[in-house]
Amino acid sequence: MYYKILSNDFRKNPGKHFILLLFMTLSVTLAVSVFLMLVQLFTSISSMYETAQPPHFLQMHRGELNQDAIDEFNRSYPGMEYWQTVPMIDLVGDELTVISAQTQEQFILTDCRLDISLVKQNETYDVLLDRDRNILTMKKGEIGVPVILLEQYDIRIGDEICLQCGNTDKHFVVADYVYDGQMNSTLCSSTRFLISDDDFEELFGQVGETEYLIEAYFANSDMAGEYQSAYEESDYHLPKDGQAVTYTMIFLLSAMTDILMAMVFLLIGVILLMVAMICLRYTILAKLEEDLPEIGTMKAVGIPAKGIRSLYMGEIRILMGIGCVAGYAVAIPAVSFLTGHISRTFGRCRLGMITYIATVGIALLVYGMILLFTGKVLNRLRKVTVVDALVTGKGFAKERKTKDGIHKARRLSVNLLLGMQEVRHGYGIIFALLMIVTFLVTVPYRMVQTMEDKAFAAYMGTASYDVAIEIEQGENLEERMMKAEQLIQTEQKNGYADCYAKLRRVRLQAEDQEGKLQGIHIDTGEEAGKGIRYLAGHAPATATEIALSCLMAEQLGKNQGESVVIICQDKEQEFLICGIYQDVTSGGKTAKAVYAFPEAEAEKYAFEVNLGEKPDSRERVAVWREELGKSYTVEYMEDFIGQTLGGVTAQVRQAAYTAFVIGICLIGMIVMLYMNLRIAREAGMLAGKKAVGIPLSDIYRQELYPVLLAGGLGTVSGIVLAGVAGDRLFSTFFGMLGLGIKQIEFVPMSMMMCVVIPGLLLAVLGMVTIVSCRQIKAIPIRLYFSE
Repeated sequence: MYYKILSNDFRKNPGKHFILLLFMTLSVTLAVSVFLMLVQLFTSISSMYETAQPPHFLQMHRGELNQDAIDEFNRSYPGMEYWQTVPMIDLVGDELTVISAQTQEQFILTDCRLDISLVKQNETYDVLLDRDRNILTMKKGEIGVPVILLEQYDIRIGDEICLQCGNTDKHFVVADYVYDGQMNSTLCSSTRFLISDDDFEELFGQVGETEYLIEAYFANSDMAGEYQSAYEESDYHLPKDGQAVTYTMIFLLSAMTDILMAMVFLLIGVILLMVAMICLRYTILAKLEEDLPEIGTMKAVGIPAKGIRSLYMGEIRILMGIGCVAGYAVAIPAVSFLTGHISRTFGRCRLGMITYIATVGIALLVYGMILLFTGKVLNRLRKVTVVDALVTGKGFAKERKTKDGIHKARRLSVNLLLGMQEVRHGYGIIFALLMIVTFLVTVPYRMVQTMEDKAFAAYMGTASYDVAIEIEQGENLEERMMKAEQLIQTEQKNGYADCYAKLRRVRLQAEDQEGKLQGIHIDTGEEAGKGIRYLAGHAPATATEIALSCLMAEQLGKNQGESVVIICQDKEQEFLICGIYQDVTSGGKTAKAVYAFPEAEAEKYAFEVNLGEKPDSRERVAVWREELGKSYTVEYMEDFIGQTLGGVTAQVRQAAYTAFVIGICLIGMIVMLYMNLRIAREAGMLAGKKAVGIPLSDIYRQELYPVLLAGGLGTVSGIVLAGVAGDRLFSTFFGMLGLGIKQIEFVPMSMMMCVVIPGLLLAVLGMVTIVSCRQIKAIPIRLYFSE
């Protein structure tokens, strides 16, 4: 019976049913796709980690190494299962040239901002894999290229990589791509090339700089935090001249790009489901209004409201069931598109049958939510009486209260005034649609815009400046620092540099709330902490003040206004916490202080330089890089942010494009459905306008103006909502990840955000409305006015 009713209804208005079916299909497709995307992400990472065995704790170190001290400390540490020290050969991009095997074209990895290292394969732990998660082995003369570089460079298997460093000229053939369980994201700032044991022994100590990865494994990876504190407090004078990273941080950095993209698609899916329900509600109410006489007749002959309700529910069940099956069928192949980045980063991964069975549950959940919502809408049938339906004609719509003010506004056209009167009645769906779509389109674009802006450096624990010069710890650190400062001062005199800030980083210990000691990186200097974004308080202004990163403050159990004890050379010094800021560097656990801690050995120096007004100042930076040499890192802030967050912004941008396309399709489909239902419901009134001689062009305008007015108000509301809630949404997400960012503020809207995107959405809205209004011409006057 339900099938026959649906068939007859479909013949009368196929467009309405098709759009409802499409909405159900899209809702299920996105819900299932996002679920599969997240499952594949975590399955891929887990599968890779199971084979690659990344460390639970990692301490990077440059310089001399006392392996005996490390061994003795680790043997005595409870819960330790395995440890190893991995040597690496650090290179710079200028020393590596890629030669294409097909075209013989060459390019140098000069613009690679990642720290490049050559390594040999480990035996069991922290191994490098191929795409199928097999342990890679390189023959002499072969090299494995990290897969994350393929997003920036076109390096193919069979190409030649030439290493030219000093008197060494070594050639390798690219044999495979390396999938690294530890350094598989640009957020890690480092990457590893794999070479054979023989080649590594030949080059070790002869080229580049030597760096070590001191890795530890425990019975439970959660022990990494306690081990880090014990490692830094140890009396063994353990090596720690470099970044310390825990297993949790490795996992988050690896997965952040794809988690962020999944979040955007989840947002799209939730909004799409909301729009589908709004659309379904309007369609059901329009259908009930249309069937009001039949509903009254059924009630008059004794059919209960529950029986009438079941007729409509049966029709919706069939329609939504078809959409559910179609959505599930579309989602399975669509996942391969959404998870392309996951496969490229973590290798191939096959999902088990249990996962696909679980996706059926997700589809059924969406199906159940829509049926529950439909049932609540249909409960209105109980309130309609036989008299309302057959005598008074009072149905389900609210009564209009129209105020006649048209004669008072003589300067505006009658068509516009009629549209302004009409917009208050029945156009809420257009308002809600444009508000939701504008929010959906604007938020991802604003996130991309914010992450690409130089001001995003404020979330990375540093001020917004033009160029950064860093001098890492090593031999003659103080002399190298003085050389860099002299160069900057000379360039100031020449007009190529404007102003600069000098920061000296030291590694000390801080006492937490329970009296335990925690390692802490402190940037010191007169400008330390200035120009960054604070969650509370301000930058340190006196020698007795210190600012903590939010993660460091949480670890110490401290808040702004409290005091903290810093231990330097066994001497305790008390500082007032003047501010809490956000930082993603050094595991997000840093501090800023004006006091220089002269007794402590410097870990590194950094110069933050703003360029001068000379037109060729930017080109001059290349000269600085050449004059300073390999032991310095000279980077433009835009380049650093672009390469560090490039993978993340690319994924969010792709999601933003998808959101824009979906938004345009939503407007087209819903407005077409709305106008079809409206014209069918108001056919008598429209026929009356034609009968009294009102031109079709005026009737079209009277239908167009309220749609554009409602859509314009919705667009403005969507932009305001995106400005108020969009950054809070992403702040909540980043706060949950625990990366050191808890509060993001979007940069001011660009002209495209304020004008172009709303203009495009309203243009689509207007065009669809005009096309739909052409049906009015075909309405027969005789059908409604026989005399």
